[in-house]
Amino acid sequence: MRTKWMGMLVATAILASLAIAAVALGPANLLNLGSPGGGNTAQASSIGVPTWHVGDFWTYHVNASSAVPTLSAFVVTGNVTRMVTASDGGQYNVSVHGLFHVESLIDLARSGDFGNATIMLWSRTFMENATVEGYTLYRASDLAELRDVRTVRITGSIWTEVGTFNASYTTKVDTTYEPALDVWAFPISENETWNVSSNATIHVWTKWRLDAPNEYFEFGHNFTVTLPIRLLARSGMVEDVTTPAGTFSAIPVRLTLPTLDVVTNDRLTPAMGVGADGWMEPRVPAVAWFSAAVGNVVKAATPFGGSRIVTELTAFHRS
Repeated sequence: MRTKWMGMLVATAILASLAIAAVALGPANLLNLGSPGGGNTAQASSIGVPTWHVGDFWTYHVNASSAVPTLSAFVVTGNVTRMVTASDGGQYNVSVHGLFHVESLIDLARSGDFGNATIMLWSRTFMENATVEGYTLYRASDLAELRDVRTVRITGSIWTEVGTFNASYTTKVDTTYEPALDVWAFPISENETWNVSSNATIHVWTKWRLDAPNEYFEFGHNFTVTLPIRLLARSGMVEDVTTPAGTFSAIPVRLTLPTLDVVTNDRLTPAMGVGADGWMEPRVPAVAWFSAAVGNVVKAATPFGGSRIVTELTAFHRS
């Protein structure tokens, strides 16, 4: 019984972490939302490299929902703030701070290997909270990504007929790109196609703790892996995009992740989701709307793990 309790809690924590990672961490260049002011302004059909300054910050709202038939359904909502903390040596350092709430409903009746009594124990709502902290280094000349550091912490409790179970899951991921991950390939023009390629070296540290009635479990591990990134980018026509911060003219850019030429295992899957900006489901495009008027993305929609994660600009400041 202990193994199944732990297994299900670990699976739930990983599902939540992947969802939050895709929201808060994935594709970084899609989620850097910035604007000098709200409003609908005319935009040329070609966008050059924007300039950021220390003190610039962007806050956006995140919403995602997913259904995993054999485990659980969850809804993720939260906000992420990114701030330029340094601009020197031809690089930008952009901090990341995010707070999320995850509501999961676990239904083990679909798994087929639990009795009715056990199903009743699990048919309660699982409330989780998560934080994301870290920073990203960008090359100032083209906003290509050099390094990405993230710490994701998820906490939650399950109330059952046998007691309360408190869980925490922490993952720190340090990713470097060689060569730099140049997603945008400025200038961005309408109806163009380009390739994006790099190699991501991912260092992962994880820690899992479960406090059960009268006992606790704790374990962790770390590993390093290098994976290729191969993206196909396609731009569309200029269109108006409405966000909580205003309506902006923007060029949509769709990113597709081809099938990786490596074979991953269960241990690598969470790392790919949590660690590296840019991971998404194969052949399913993520879409970002980039506006010259705001100097960055104003909205993004990213598929991950059966969910559609939408981020929208809500507040911002640019010097």
